[in-house]
Amino acid sequence: MVLLNEYVGHMLIGTPLERPTRVLRGLTGIWQQWLHPELKELYVESRRMEQVIKRAVKDPMNCVDVGSHLGTMINIIQHSSPNGKHIAVEPVPHKVDWLKRKYPDVEVLQIALSDQETEADFFLQINSSALSGLRPYGTDEEKSQRIRVKCMRLDDIVPQERPIGFMKVVAEGAELAVMRGGEQLIQRCHPVILFDCIMIEIERFGLVPKDFYDFLVQKHSYSVFLLKDWLGNQEPLSLEAFEAAMRYPFQAFRFVATYNGNN
Repeated sequence: MVLLNEYVGHMLIGTPLERPTRVLRGLTGIWQQWLHPELKELYVESRRMEQVIKRAVKDPMNCVDVGSHLGTMINIIQHSSPNGKHIAVEPVPHKVDWLKRKYPDVEVLQIALSDQETEADFFLQINSSALSGLRPYGTDEEKSQRIRVKCMRLDDIVPQERPIGFMKVVAEGAELAVMRGGEQLIQRCHPVILFDCIMIEIERFGLVPKDFYDFLVQKHSYSVFLLKDWLGNQEPLSLEAFEAAMRYPFQAFRFVATYNGNN
């Protein structure tokens, strides 16, 4: 049933029924939002992600979508830059098949991205595949199916002669490894980076927010923003504000980083 629901959701993406379906899904969460008004910023993150992509991606920009899942964001990317050469990365085999059929002009790769080339266990969450990753979600491994995946570096899958203007990185805690594996690309192209950074997920990789901040800000001269602040042309986050955003009552799970020369 979960697989069928995901397939239906995938097929609705990019159709006239997508928006009404999202509205209905949002209505089912009204009770949860009423119970936890302090989490209001999290409830609008998906909409803000779309707004960030639509502002950052211009035709014919080339983009990389890491963690394509059902294709929501690669659909927006392709519409924003129909003449760009885009790469979608997704480790789950059946999702790769769906994406290849629906987006024949996108290069869809069935791999996981990391900072080294290897093979690894990938934990496919049976009841919520969006939470699948290179570490088990929670403590109950019985709710996941372990599969072997090929891990590659971003620098090895993007041709050096291809400029990349935008990256979306959602990897259930492995986001920093993805960026480290694309360090040459980041230095060469300075793409806008939309990325997840969720405390409970990065802790499974032995990381803290400062590791992300040091890599992006200190090492690569990026600025890190809350999505709403970047959209509103506000100031970037200090390290202290970045760390605070990930503590309850959570200001954000997703952030946008831009090269200082392009702010």
